[in-house]
Amino acid sequence: MSFVDTGEFRLHYQDTGWPSQTALERESAGPKMSATKPGRTSGPPAPLVFMHGFTLDHRMWQAQATFLGKTRRVLALDAMGHGKSDAPETGYCRADRVEHLRGFVDALGIDRFHLAGLSMGGTTAIGFALKYQQRLASLTLVSSAAAGWDASNKVSLVDRLAREKGLERARQKWKDITLLFYKKDHQDIRRLMEQMIDDHSGAIWMDPMRGRYPRDNDLPNIHKITIPTAIFVGELDRIFVPLAEQMHKSISGSVLHVYEKAGHMLNMEAPQRFNRDLADFLNRVS
Repeated sequence: MSFVDTGEFRLHYQDTGWPSQTALERESAGPKMSATKPGRTSGPPAPLVFMHGFTLDHRMWQAQATFLGKTRRVLALDAMGHGKSDAPETGYCRADRVEHLRGFVDALGIDRFHLAGLSMGGTTAIGFALKYQQRLASLTLVSSAAAGWDASNKVSLVDRLAREKGLERARQKWKDITLLFYKKDHQDIRRLMEQMIDDHSGAIWMDPMRGRYPRDNDLPNIHKITIPTAIFVGELDRIFVPLAEQMHKSISGSVLHVYEKAGHMLNMEAPQRFNRDLADFLNRVS
């Protein structure tokens, strides 16, 4: 298991792909000269950082880490309170998650990287792009929400249940909501999602500041994102399709992929297609 210690807390992550040697060994090796473009250096492609969805963890990106790790370094981070990362009592607003991500890449000595996030992870990625855009080689938003956008009261319903009936009642209700789509098909996805939700600390629901944090609004500012951006959404994820289309119109030069017969977890539902499309995008912008 790999952890980053920020001095205040520990964040867990999965590190896959190039390189196998340590950072010190890479530094001592130095850059290699490009045979195709004399005078320019060729080294490894910028690493890719994955951010997971709410109550999930790095395991949701396993198929992508395995596939993309063949050609680049892939880091799948457990957000605070999720997976094996620390779960303090408070500190779970979007602004906190953005700074956790910045502290994570700083601790690993990563100056510039590709960033991909699903749902809550997409919201974190948007926040990071709006604040630290110069550090990103590209942005990938998958079934992404956005700060200030709320088309459903399901999360607030579970928040209320956690306060009134306790964490385990809230956890069960959340599983009932999020796993409904996978009741008959994709039993492997259902099992993994259920395991991740069961392993989730629940601290974010019990945060005394939950619902009281200052709220950002991304939509008036999202046009300021000018780095290469890919947006993915499943056509059956009807709540998120209009937002994906709106973000595509606002982010100049962005590409939009709408997957037919796919829902919210489209990277798990259509991994081969998603891996190919994401790899093509990363190769094109690198």
